[in-house]
Amino acid sequence: MFYSRNVFSGKRKYLYGLLLLSFISVICVALSMEDNNDFDISRREVLLRRIGHEILLQADDSVSRVLPVKKIAANEYQISFENPFTFQPGLLVNTTRRLLAKDPLASDYVVNVVNCANSSVVYGYAISKNKKDDIVACTGRRQPIACYMINIKFKPTSVMSRID
Repeated sequence: MFYSRNVFSGKRKYLYGLLLLSFISVICVALSMEDNNDFDISRREVLLRRIGHEILLQADDSVSRVLPVKKIAANEYQISFENPFTFQPGLLVNTTRRLLAKDPLASDYVVNVVNCANSSVVYGYAISKNKKDDIVACTGRRQPIACYMINIKFKPTSVMSRID
């Protein structure tokens, strides 16, 4: 009887050791993914600035600035501009598709162009990893010169989908 208690307590020590090792491993993985996520977020913000730059160039504006990109929600960013401009919706769709294709976490997103004066959405579309789920309309109508902001909301990615 005494012998069986010692064997059980020895197994318990291994069990606690294994649990501690597992806990430390999970923390290390979480911290390493957070660092990678910071890099991905920074890279995404550069791509968003690039979208703003190209939209201004398409409006024949090579002088105005793209203002700092704002993170307005967990997965939503806002591109704002120094001066009013005009845009061609079809070119905006093509530009965002081309540039966001370089972001591995941006397979699904919604773009809304918002009027600065009254916060109304003047144009919007949704892009999906599955092309048949894309929602794009009115690409041929040039928008009048006004103050616009571009809001881009990305579909949240889970930890498991990042590992795959």
